[in-house]
Amino acid sequence: MSVLGEEDAANVKRIDGGIKCSWKWSWLKLEGKVAVKGKELSFHIGDIFKKIDRQGLARCVLCQKDINYSNKGSHALMAHVQTDIHKRKLEVIMSTQSVASHFLPAPASQGQGSMSTSPGPETVRQQVQGKMPVPIVSRIANAEAMVLGTLAEHSIPFSMAPVIVELAQTLSLDKPALQGMKLSRTAASYKMIHGLGRTYSERTFSNMRRFSFSLNIDESTSNNNKKVLSMLVCYYHNDLHKVMVEHLGSVEILRVDAASLEKVLSDFFRDNNIPWHNLVSLLMDSCAVMRGSKTGLETRIQQYCPNLLDVDGDSCHHVHNAAKKFSEAFDGNLERLFSDLQVDHQWSPDQVMYLKEIAMMLNLPASSPQRGFVNHRWLSAYDASMATHAMMPAYQVLYYGFLSTADKELYKEPFESILTKHNVNETARARVKVVQDKLAKKGMTPQGCERKKRICQKLWHEETTTVLELSLYMGVLAILKDYVMVFQGSETLVHKLHDRQLELFLAYLACFVKAEHITKLSPKALKELVLEDHMLLHSKDIRVRKAYTTTAVYLQKKLPLNSPTLIALSALDPLLRGHSQATIQLKRLGGMLSHLLPENQDLQRELVHFNVDLTLPRYKEGDGVVEWWGHVFDQPGKYPTLSALVKCCLSIFHGPRVESSFSLMNEVLDQRSGNMNVETFNAIQTVKYTLLSRGQTAIQMFRREDVKFGEVDRMMSKNISTAAATYRQRLKAKSMDREMQQRRYGHKQMGSAQQAKKQAAETEKQARLRHAATQRKRAMETLVTLAKRRRNTIPFLSGFTQVTWNFSEKSHGKGAPDGVGGAVKRIADSAVNRGADIQTPEDFYSFLTERQASSEIKFFWVSEEDIKRHICECHNTTVVSFKTSSTPVSVKVDHDLTGKFILVKYEGQPFVGQVLRVIGEETEVTAMQQLGNRNVFTWPHPADKIFYYLTDVLEVISEPEPLNSRHSRLTDAHWDSFSRHT
Repeated sequence: MSVLGEEDAANVKRIDGGIKCSWKWSWLKLEGKVAVKGKELSFHIGDIFKKIDRQGLARCVLCQKDINYSNKGSHALMAHVQTDIHKRKLEVIMSTQSVASHFLPAPASQGQGSMSTSPGPETVRQQVQGKMPVPIVSRIANAEAMVLGTLAEHSIPFSMAPVIVELAQTLSLDKPALQGMKLSRTAASYKMIHGLGRTYSERTFSNMRRFSFSLNIDESTSNNNKKVLSMLVCYYHNDLHKVMVEHLGSVEILRVDAASLEKVLSDFFRDNNIPWHNLVSLLMDSCAVMRGSKTGLETRIQQYCPNLLDVDGDSCHHVHNAAKKFSEAFDGNLERLFSDLQVDHQWSPDQVMYLKEIAMMLNLPASSPQRGFVNHRWLSAYDASMATHAMMPAYQVLYYGFLSTADKELYKEPFESILTKHNVNETARARVKVVQDKLAKKGMTPQGCERKKRICQKLWHEETTTVLELSLYMGVLAILKDYVMVFQGSETLVHKLHDRQLELFLAYLACFVKAEHITKLSPKALKELVLEDHMLLHSKDIRVRKAYTTTAVYLQKKLPLNSPTLIALSALDPLLRGHSQATIQLKRLGGMLSHLLPENQDLQRELVHFNVDLTLPRYKEGDGVVEWWGHVFDQPGKYPTLSALVKCCLSIFHGPRVESSFSLMNEVLDQRSGNMNVETFNAIQTVKYTLLSRGQTAIQMFRREDVKFGEVDRMMSKNISTAAATYRQRLKAKSMDREMQQRRYGHKQMGSAQQAKKQAAETEKQARLRHAATQRKRAMETLVTLAKRRRNTIPFLSGFTQVTWNFSEKSHGKGAPDGVGGAVKRIADSAVNRGADIQTPEDFYSFLTERQASSEIKFFWVSEEDIKRHICECHNTTVVSFKTSSTPVSVKVDHDLTGKFILVKYEGQPFVGQVLRVIGEETEVTAMQQLGNRNVFTWPHPADKIFYYLTDVLEVISEPEPLNSRHSRLTDAHWDSFSRHT
């Protein structure tokens, strides 16, 4: 029998094969307690038990007894520790020596006969006392360190710390489930899609089949350039008695046009069995694609839902655009100031620090210009105006240091008055001077200098204009801001939509129109109102009047002030109960939604009773409208038709709720997560909106007080359990589709990603080797060509037009010579093999002439003197001048031509080239190739490099201009020169 350790894990697995509870090394870390003589001792199983080489048995080192764990596992080991036999062993040991000395292995022996030394008295005392528990304060600190370390390791924001702690505390309630949970990155993805996301999506689809609903649709492009169509659904849930806003789906689209969006929506409704009949309204932005009167998406949807309620477009978008209209009259003067201040401080932390310090000296609430204004959100100009107006004195003091000396002298008195007005003492004044001097010495780019000049211009030179425009923005944009803030919230306010739009328009008109012309006008009259000069309040600034009037005309055109639908929806306000108009409008609303109401019911009779029903609670301004109507819904036998009508109306969207999902989309789908598809994002959005609609966190929703017997969502459990199988099926289906498509296009089937990567690497390696071989071959060919050109060019440079080469064959090791040269060479080779000595050409000629009689070949000897004697000087080239009407241009050749472009003459034709180097009276040129007779040149492959005499250089030209990525052209002047030399 021998003791086994963790290094023998494979052997242990073989020994325990086939039993119910095989040995687990994790048992050694399990902690237990045993009471001995009234004292409770802590222990680990690893301190007492050792695994031995027998199936299902572990040995107790105290009792020297083998314990069978094959049926009960670690519970059998724990049970043995509590037996009387084991406790008696502990009592004996505690009375004599350390318990821990028996739990721990004996020290290593120094020799075969050596004895282990007994522990010292202090060690015995500490060990007899047993293991002392760590104080709870230290354990809490260690747990906090673990959480903080995890935050730092994974770059998690500190706001998630309490969430992680609460999650850990909740999961620890069910320790077996926690220990059995394994969640890898891939598993988390497919369980989110096919598990949790699928569960809540199917419930949303089911509720849409039961209840009437409305949609909010919009399209956006994510940070990784994916076009995503997101859809939110709103409906009244009869069981939960509340209005639910849930994520219906997010779909990736390729084109954004009405026809494509219609197909996506119709396919989505058909695939998920969602009835168009239950659709009440559709809220989208007012672009032509969405709400075009002829071919917009809303018009196309009416073929599926003819009774679709027209609630107009997104009024919050209209108000944002109205703010843009208002600022256009001032040419974006303040917007440029906001942007300049933001950019000027964004990359200057020292300047931000000085600004906050100056604000503290002036006793102003400091606000950073790095935040606030957003170019594509025009109402953000209101927030920026408020912050800039409040910080105006601090900005003036800060930027006073950037003024010129003359301007500082000019504005010295206003500057001192600012400090005096805000009670700045001498110490603070001295500090301001130091700050201004430091900023004045700060190095700046030209763009930074220009930006500071613009800021100083608006803060000091145009101070009055800037302050007036800020005041105007704060007064007017506040009216628009209030409306947007109300209807961008989550509270159901569809009954307030018409009244608030009317109030908005009247409040805006009151800023510049005389009250007597607007106070008594009906919504229809306001819609048709024509603003005339006598109706407007007096204003000296033409830009102010233009801003007011153009914005008023825009609001008048875009806001549905006289919409019958919105007027009828106003009757949902409980404050109007008891008024005859409420009955009329609710009845009209019932006619619009008659297809969603119960049949054979008398709505008129219910409305009459509803108006005078004293059992309904009194409604106060500020109470929740959904909660109040819940009292009516609790009487289904009394108001069945009215309840169905109001539930339909409460589902109507009144603000751009879907845009908030795009903010999350850019956090989930960014450039770093390019592999994450929209399907994963859709599942995340579905779960998130489900939690929001129920007003719960994930921990609150899934927490069970009774972890063992508490109910678990069975459908969710089933979907999460089968998510892996669904994921594999989807992968297999995608793989089959890809293979079919490859076969259709005639491509070979690809293996796994790893195989494809390996194959691509091998292909790339072979391509590199082929390329290197090609380059070597091309280099050798170029060298041979250059050598041949160098050898063959000399006669032509001397003026010869035709040359005949006569030479004797010479073997270069590339094969046996043939012809006359081969025969002569073989004669010489045979003679040398027989012992003849041929050292020079004269020896070779003498040997051949001796054998001339036996050969038909005649041999001649031509010496160098003979050649020189026959050279005629008259055959050399000479310079000849012709009488012409113009003086030829003399070209002065610069010997420092390296790198320059030139026109060079070769065989009487001009060529464009670039000088590579100059050696003596020659220059190496790489020439360009002309395409036809056009002014189009390109670099040939391989490069055409050759040496020319400097006298052949016609002129130096500028670098050819690029026509495209491969071709170039000469300038007009140089092309004329090139043509003259042709």
